[in-house]
Amino acid sequence: MASSSSVSEVSLTCSICLDVFTDPVTTSCGHNFCMVCIRSHRDRSPCSRCPLCGKALDSKQDFNINRIIKEIAEGIKRKRVEEKSEVSCDSCPKKKMRTAIKSCLHCATSFCESHLEPHKTAEKLMKHKLINPVKNLEEYICKNHERPLDLYCRDDQTAICQFCTESDHKTHNTVPLEKESLKLLMNKKIAVQQKVQDRFRKIKEIKHSLRFNKQAKEKETDENIKFFKDVFDRSNAELLELTEKKHKETERRGEKLIRELDEEIVELKRRQTELEKLSHPMDFTQIISLLRDPKYTNRSKNISFSTLEHGGILRKTISHLQSVLDEKMRETVGRDLRSIKHYAVDVTLDPDTAHPELMLSDDGKTVWNTGKSQNIPDTPKRFNYCSCVLGKEGFSSQKFYYEVQVSGMDWDLGVAKESIDRKGDIGLNPENGYWTIWLRKWTEYAANDRLPVPLTLKEKPVKVGVFVDFEQGLVSFYDVEARYHIYSFTGQSFPEKLYPYFSPGECEQGQNSHPLIITPVDPVE
Repeated sequence: MASSSSVSEVSLTCSICLDVFTDPVTTSCGHNFCMVCIRSHRDRSPCSRCPLCGKALDSKQDFNINRIIKEIAEGIKRKRVEEKSEVSCDSCPKKKMRTAIKSCLHCATSFCESHLEPHKTAEKLMKHKLINPVKNLEEYICKNHERPLDLYCRDDQTAICQFCTESDHKTHNTVPLEKESLKLLMNKKIAVQQKVQDRFRKIKEIKHSLRFNKQAKEKETDENIKFFKDVFDRSNAELLELTEKKHKETERRGEKLIRELDEEIVELKRRQTELEKLSHPMDFTQIISLLRDPKYTNRSKNISFSTLEHGGILRKTISHLQSVLDEKMRETVGRDLRSIKHYAVDVTLDPDTAHPELMLSDDGKTVWNTGKSQNIPDTPKRFNYCSCVLGKEGFSSQKFYYEVQVSGMDWDLGVAKESIDRKGDIGLNPENGYWTIWLRKWTEYAANDRLPVPLTLKEKPVKVGVFVDFEQGLVSFYDVEARYHIYSFTGQSFPEKLYPYFSPGECEQGQNSHPLIITPVDPVE
């Protein structure tokens, strides 16, 4: 979690606009938002829900500004303005101090326009590294050699100066910092996105645990009363009190973790917004700040079910709840699959769209990569760069479902809209018209959202089910054999036909020639 000072600011951040509250109001479920943000969110849908806890919002609630929270939020805004005060020129006399326009990393000094002039005319000074003015200039200079941090050590993942390559980093892989900046930015974005998904998953797990904790409490209380019906009242009362105490402790700790995770999600989303605002190429100060800022390091709590344990009293309860949860989730997904299978469709592969290296079976149900290009016409419908193929049938309304047997080290699977660009390299994400998951290097699974979302699967899928609901804007993937939900794209828009999408991956020197096979959907039991 963040430090106490940043936590207080996180608590005063609206999870809709991701900024400090303006006219904060409190919903009936106890969460705070900007008045304009929550009203707009509520009015967009007749059945809108709280963005944090998912509870239905009261459409008749007349929001009133929380004056106490408003005062604190306005104080934070004032503090932000003060922290962004201008950098003064170090060469100006104190009585006539002017604003600096550049800071020199070689001189370790900030200069106004007048005092910067020698750096524009003197040959030696013209070689100095100038950056946008900063107060904490020492953070951009090597502490060992007093030279600009203009290189990046990939081995130690840190910024270094030129002289560092002749000492501690002599045998390391180093590159210019600006060259590494785009990779750094993308890695930070992916890491933050992964953390957001992880926190949402943990909240869902804890809520499941608390719900089953309540059920276990009711069942355990009934069983204890029945078992001790013939025992004198005092023993029965003590047992019931212990049962009540351990379940309340579980609920208290679970609710506390949910609040902490809610705060962390708000902070992570704000980091996402900050990262999106960074331009590329980034200036030197942005690169160093991104590299060193502890907000983007992996320092958050590893919150898990073990955190809910409280000595011997809770350990058995949580262990029992976890096993119940796993089984209940399988039962739930099993029921979902039985329901979804009613929408099974007959999918066959379209040879007119297949990349020249792909081979299709005569029945149009199997595709694999031969690694050798066939002499076939390059029609407008055909993929000519990426080894993929579409289904022959397109769907434009209601719901549909199909299953695919997967194997090998690489594959892609999902749906694509009709108007996708089929020539050249393609970007697998919803913005380009693709809703897919993939496997890379045998074990690396990911959902291809705006940024790839790494997936941690309990088992290696053998058969994947793909379900689309046009009305709900939903694309879901399931491990059919394990009865496990893999990932869902939600809140999507499908203005045109969708086609099943398949890629058995690239085939190099005979590697990864495993096929994708469209299999019949088992009858609904």
